[in-house]
Amino acid sequence: MDREELERKRRWVTEGPITRVILALATPIIAARLLASTQESIDTIFLGRVSTEDLAAPAAAAPLIWLFAGIGMGVNSTLSALVSQAIGARDYRAAQKWASQLLGLTLILAIISALTIAGSAKTIFTLQGFQGETLRIATLYAVIASLGMPFLLLLFYFNSVMASSGDTKTPFKISALSTILNIILDPILIFGLLGLPALGAAGAALATAISRGIAVAIALALLFRGAPGFRLYPAIPRPELIIKTVRIGGPVSVQRVVVSLGFLTMMGIVAGLGPAVVAAYNVALTIIHVIQSGTFGFNIAIATIVGQNLGARLAARAVKAAYSGIMIVFSILTAGALLIVLAREHLVALFTSIDEVAFYAERMILIVAAGIPFLGAFFTSLGVARGSGYTLFMSILGISRLWLVRIPLAYTLVYHYGMGDMGVWISMTLSNIIAGVVGVMWVASKTWLSAVPRVSESRDKPLDRVEVPP
Repeated sequence: MDREELERKRRWVTEGPITRVILALATPIIAARLLASTQESIDTIFLGRVSTEDLAAPAAAAPLIWLFAGIGMGVNSTLSALVSQAIGARDYRAAQKWASQLLGLTLILAIISALTIAGSAKTIFTLQGFQGETLRIATLYAVIASLGMPFLLLLFYFNSVMASSGDTKTPFKISALSTILNIILDPILIFGLLGLPALGAAGAALATAISRGIAVAIALALLFRGAPGFRLYPAIPRPELIIKTVRIGGPVSVQRVVVSLGFLTMMGIVAGLGPAVVAAYNVALTIIHVIQSGTFGFNIAIATIVGQNLGARLAARAVKAAYSGIMIVFSILTAGALLIVLAREHLVALFTSIDEVAFYAERMILIVAAGIPFLGAFFTSLGVARGSGYTLFMSILGISRLWLVRIPLAYTLVYHYGMGDMGVWISMTLSNIIAGVVGVMWVASKTWLSAVPRVSESRDKPLDRVEVPP
């Protein structure tokens, strides 16, 4: 993307019809998430044909992996606010500077995260109560997945910096390539085709790591060539950037880490109900994630639109975009939730033929579906927070929905009232409804308009393309 194209996209985001801009930015990301959800579904279908322990492994490892991915999300929240607002203000020098330093920070965090996951997985799973073959397979899955952690964080970075410039089509192409490669590699590595050994769940993790590695190589090449409208190279994070990251991305990182710890705790509660419930949890979440895949796209789209319009000092337009995004997401997810409830028996049958697992999975979908539209409203409100740079309140809300509502309620319903798996599903639903309602109330309060960080330092100055050394 050259400078003229970047300026054209900036004008479109700050002047075009809001609903069309939201849908145009969100659609490629939604398509990418649908592809990723399809790949996750295929993973689940394949692993369901191997064993209950292999089927449970991704669900067991996911909270640990996302615990560290959450740190990267904090960096990306900083990037969304600083870069999108700088572009909205036509301060391309600042956009290049922030993006380059945040790339360097992402690389540092990626390496630390990978090493920590690999070294702590078995201990954490043991503390959660996993035993025997389930513990062995989940640990192996997590260790292999840790190899792909740097690739995951770098793809997050690439998607954020491109979206901040108004380009979501290029990230879609990269994500589509990664997903297609993953789908091709899955059966080969899981079942041991083409003379390779059958690796089961470990094969699924390896396929994901390889496909993401290839995608990252292409993404970095595009960044170095100036795909966002300015060339990027990893730069050492300066104190000024660290301070802004702590202020903007810090609450998000803390939220994601604390929330991931909460999911680890929730997984401990689920694990205590037996392998069949853990497997059902994985199956039901896979189906639900397909419906929720659009939420991430709207989150990114709203963050970009709010950020660029605040940077251009168009507060009223930013508010209108926030309201429109919430209404669109709530409507889509209401229809999606109804669809999976009506088709739950047929959908679950695609993933498992084990009657006990199917029973629990169908019951989870029936109960949890009621909270899906509200979860969408919550995540869209998070997009407003990312774009405005005011992330503290929504981060606190994200922590509270889990630690003050979901976990205490699940523990009480499961262990004090003997409700078993239903206690977990009810707690998930109620926590999502509360978070969605409170998130929308926060957006309506407009307090985020008064907390816009100062990101533009040299408005309308020409960009020095060699400012950041390779």
